Amino acid sequence: MKQNTAPTIQVTASGKVVVTNAKDIVLLDSEGNPIAKRNRFTLCNCGKTLDRPFCDGAHKE
Repeated sequence: MKQNTAPTIQVTASGKVVVTNAKDIVLLDSEGNPIAKRNRFTLCNCGKTLDRPFCDGAHKE
Protein backbone atom coordinates (compact mmCIF):
# COMPACT_ATOMS: atom_id res chain seq x y z
CA MET A 1 0.00 0.00 0.00
CA LYS A 2 1.35 3.44 -0.97
CA GLN A 3 1.73 5.91 1.90
CA ASN A 4 0.14 9.35 1.43
CA THR A 5 2.90 11.96 1.31
CA ALA A 6 0.75 14.90 0.18
CA PRO A 7 0.47 17.78 2.67
CA THR A 8 -2.74 17.36 4.64
CA ILE A 9 -4.64 19.69 6.98
CA GLN A 10 -7.28 17.90 9.04
CA VAL A 11 -9.72 19.31 11.58
CA THR A 12 -10.37 16.56 14.12
CA ALA A 13 -13.64 15.91 15.94
CA SER A 14 -12.22 17.73 18.98
CA GLY A 15 -11.39 20.82 16.88
CA LYS A 16 -7.62 20.33 16.58
CA VAL A 17 -6.08 21.43 13.29
CA VAL A 18 -3.46 18.78 12.47
CA VAL A 19 -0.98 19.34 9.65
CA THR A 20 0.96 16.35 8.29
CA ASN A 21 3.55 15.97 5.55
CA ALA A 22 4.29 19.66 5.98
CA LYS A 23 7.86 19.72 4.68
CA ASP A 24 6.79 21.71 1.59
CA ILE A 25 4.42 24.05 3.44
CA VAL A 26 5.70 27.51 4.34
CA LEU A 27 4.24 28.76 7.62
CA LEU A 28 4.44 32.55 8.04
CA ASP A 29 3.87 34.91 10.96
CA SER A 30 1.77 38.10 10.70
CA GLU A 31 4.74 39.98 9.23
CA GLY A 32 5.45 37.35 6.56
CA ASN A 33 8.47 35.82 8.30
CA PRO A 34 8.86 32.03 8.15
CA ILE A 35 8.05 30.09 11.32
CA ALA A 36 10.17 27.00 12.03
CA LYS A 37 8.06 23.84 12.02
CA ARG A 38 8.20 20.08 12.02
CA ASN A 39 6.83 17.70 9.37
CA ARG A 40 3.73 17.16 11.59
CA PHE A 41 2.23 19.74 13.93
CA THR A 42 -1.05 20.88 15.45
CA LEU A 43 -2.20 24.47 15.16
CA CYS A 44 -3.93 26.19 18.09
CA ASN A 45 -7.64 26.65 17.56
CA CYS A 46 -8.56 28.02 21.02
CA GLY A 47 -6.12 30.92 21.50
CA LYS A 48 -4.83 29.70 24.91
CA THR A 49 -1.44 28.39 23.74
CA LEU A 50 1.81 30.02 24.78
CA ASP A 51 3.53 28.57 21.69
CA ARG A 52 1.59 30.32 18.91
CA PRO A 53 0.62 29.21 16.34
CA PHE A 54 1.17 25.69 17.68
CA CYS A 55 -1.08 23.86 20.13
CA ASP A 56 0.60 23.25 23.50
CA GLY A 57 -2.38 21.56 25.19
CA ALA A 58 -3.37 24.66 27.21
CA HIS A 59 -7.02 24.13 26.23
CA LYS A 60 -7.09 21.10 28.56
CA GLU A 61 -6.41 23.18 31.68
